[in-house]
Amino acid sequence: MQQITCAYCNGKGVDPFHLLSDLSTCQVCGGRGEVTVYGTTSPCPFCTGSGKDPHHRLTCPVCRGKGVISTPKNSQICPDCNGTGKTPGNDLPCIRCGGKGIIEAKK
Repeated sequence: MQQITCAYCNGKGVDPFHLLSDLSTCQVCGGRGEVTVYGTTSPCPFCTGSGKDPHHRLTCPVCRGKGVISTPKNSQICPDCNGTGKTPGNDLPCIRCGGKGIIEAKK
């Protein structure tokens, strides 16, 4: 378990898009500026670590705004999206890997 800077608000603790008001707390970190992650992580390929959905003013649907994904030891690059986390041609999260760019390796 480790604490990392909230990617969605860049550690400021406020909503980066000021959707409700300039003082609204960040919905990802609850205003703390940090989030807790478990295990080995890597930057989210779908949002490129920003924590924001690439097409909307929302949290990333893959990492839920944290900017990182958990990476199991026995994982490999998703053959459908080649690790981008996006379905080729439409930029939606890859169905096979759920937008994570990796899948569990076969044993």
